[in-house]
This record gives sequence, structure tokens and C-alpha cells, in this order.
Amino acid sequence: MSVQRMKVGFIGCGGFASGNHIPNTKSNPNLEVHAFCDLNEKHLEELKAQYEPAYVTSDMEKIFRDPEIRMVICSTKPDFRLPVMKLAVKHKKHLFVEKPLCYKEDEVGEMVSLMKNAPVKFMVGFNRPFSPMMRALKPIYDKHKKGNTTIIYRIIGEARLWPKHHYDAVVVNKESTIIHETTHIFNLLNWLTGLEPERVYTAGEGNMDNIITLNYPENVTAVIISGDNSTAGYPKERIEINTNYGTIAGDHFTELAVAGFDNFYARKTFDYKIGGETFNTDGRVAEEKMRNWRKSVTEEEIKLGYYYDRQIKVDKGHYGEIEFFRRCILENTGVEVDVIAGAVANLTAWRAIESWEKGVPVELDFSYLHKLGGQRAATFNTRINSKLQTPSTKQYSK
Repeated sequence: MSVQRMKVGFIGCGGFASGNHIPNTKSNPNLEVHAFCDLNEKHLEELKAQYEPAYVTSDMEKIFRDPEIRMVICSTKPDFRLPVMKLAVKHKKHLFVEKPLCYKEDEVGEMVSLMKNAPVKFMVGFNRPFSPMMRALKPIYDKHKKGNTTIIYRIIGEARLWPKHHYDAVVVNKESTIIHETTHIFNLLNWLTGLEPERVYTAGEGNMDNIITLNYPENVTAVIISGDNSTAGYPKERIEINTNYGTIAGDHFTELAVAGFDNFYARKTFDYKIGGETFNTDGRVAEEKMRNWRKSVTEEEIKLGYYYDRQIKVDKGHYGEIEFFRRCILENTGVEVDVIAGAVANLTAWRAIESWEKGVPVELDFSYLHKLGGQRAATFNTRINSKLQTPSTKQYSK
């Protein structure tokens, strides 16, 4: 007997939702694209023709009033999340919001209080812990972490390739990528270590090209090198963990290497796509493909701000996070990428900006968030591993 698919409504259907959440929902056999809400009527008509939803609307409350919709995915700008959250609670709809949680610090307390006893599931879109590479990395870290631990995370892109509206927002108007993007890495490191940072220090340009140091308990120190002053012809993201006389290194979600730990050496590669074709190669081959793609990008494509059809698409966990949320709803289990996780990442970002402005380290204290949010049901590490079937190190080739 076939299981009825869970119907999904979308609020905010811009470039990110159209390029990630909507097609990922469409490709999930357990989900159904049911309705779209956006203020751009032309784009709504395009989505209507492509996906054939039950309806499109510019009235977001219509999405929440719809008795057939069980999950709502919100990809509005981060300065318009609280009204959406209030409607979700009012109409008892499970809500997924894209990161960051918000753009205004004075909204955080109200958000946490609102969701504390809400009769809905709520999740923030930090996708990287749901990527196959990170799911493989996490149990290796848990097994071997011991003593002083240093983590280096590189996340550097190429601002010249951004669409004009995004370039103007960040480069001209100085909207901080620490809020827009580095919150991803704050959350990832918290998930990886099972800890929350105690101190942050930022050096660099301020809104985009920075080196951020986080001090965690248990002798864990993390350095995030973030920016957009590199080339898209080189892998954007890399994580390197050094602990217990061993190294765990992951390259751009395509390759994971383990060395040391009593002479244990292993390597694993992960699927990536180019133009719909799937590849599984070592990191150097993936890097070469990326370099060749960058050489082929035309000035016309850069001016248009769209070149994604030919770009290498690695699995950063966008599909996995929505499937995880679906199962939390279906099984009525707690969501650990919750409002508190979102708030901790946001507050870390604001304190990182404060550190840059003052030129000194800034202490971090999240105790009031936990008091507002109450006791969390389980550790995220346990929940995510049980739901997504994390691979063991036995699956690696030595």
C-alpha cells in the first residue's frame, strides 16, 4: 500500500528556493509540491507552469490556512521571519526556515520564547551536517577526538560571480557575510564538536574577508577562514581536524581522508553532479573539473548572474535536511536544528562582528537562550546519526 505524500507549501520562492528546496522537494517521493507564495507574480507563473501546484498566491496566510499542507518551507529574506513563525504557531503548521534565523538581534529572544512550547516542529536550514561527507566525518571525529584539537575551516568564494543585487548588498552596502554565510559554519562546528563556543575573535576586512577564531571547551580551537576574494576555479570549502596525533580532512564535499590514529589511513569519495551527470572521483579530478568550468564562464553569464547549470554541484545536504525534517514530523520526534541552534549561530555572528569592530576577543554566553528555550529533548548528534544512517569507517578504502 502506498503511503500518502506529505504536502508542502513554500513562502518566498526566489533564487535559492527555486534552485534547491523546490526541486529537492519535487524529487523526494515522500513529499508533494502543493503551493507557492511570493510577491513576484511573474516568477509565480513560471513556477506554476513548471511544477503544476494546486495554486499560487501572494497571501502567505493562505498557505498556513490550507488544511492539506503539513510542512511549510520559508525562504524569505532573514529580516522577515518572525511574522512567518507567528503564523505557523497560530495555524499549527510545521515550519522550516532558511538560514540565518533572522537579521535583527532584538528578535532572537521573542523567537525562542515563541517556539518553546509551540505545537509545531521548527527547523533552521543549516544543511552541512546533512551532507554525506559530514555524516561520514562525524563518527570518526567522535571516535578519535582526544586532548588538544584544532579545526581549520576554509569557505572562500569569488564575489565577482555574484548576481548584482547580492554583490551590491554585501560589497557596496556592507551587509555582513558573517551573518549570511558564516553562520553555517558556526552551526556545523557546534554540531561536530557537540559544544558551544566560549569566545570569538575576528580579524580581517569586516563584512566579508575574515579569519575568525572560536575557543570551545575541552581544549578545542577552531579557525574559520571565510571570504570571497578567491576564485570559483578552486574548491570553496575544506575542513581539517587535527587531534590525537591524527588528521581528518574533507575537501569540498567530494573527498574525505583520514591519517594517523595508530597508523589508520583511509579515503572515501562522494558523488557530485555536472549538468545532471553524476561523477565520483578523487578531489584532484573534481578540482580540475571545477577549474575548467571557471575558465568557460562567459562575461554574458557573469552579467546575467546565472551559470549554475554547468557548475559542479556537490552534495551539501540540502536534500537531506528536508527529508530529516519530514521524518521528524512523521515520527513526532524533536528537531535539534531548532530555534536555539539558529539563535546560537546568529549570536556568535553578531559577537564576531563586535570583535572585529573593537579589535578584541569577545566572550560568548548562551545560558539565557537555554533558559528561554527549556530543556532540549536529545543531542543532535544522536538524532541525526540515527535518522540518516551515518556510514562507519569500515566503508572506507585503505
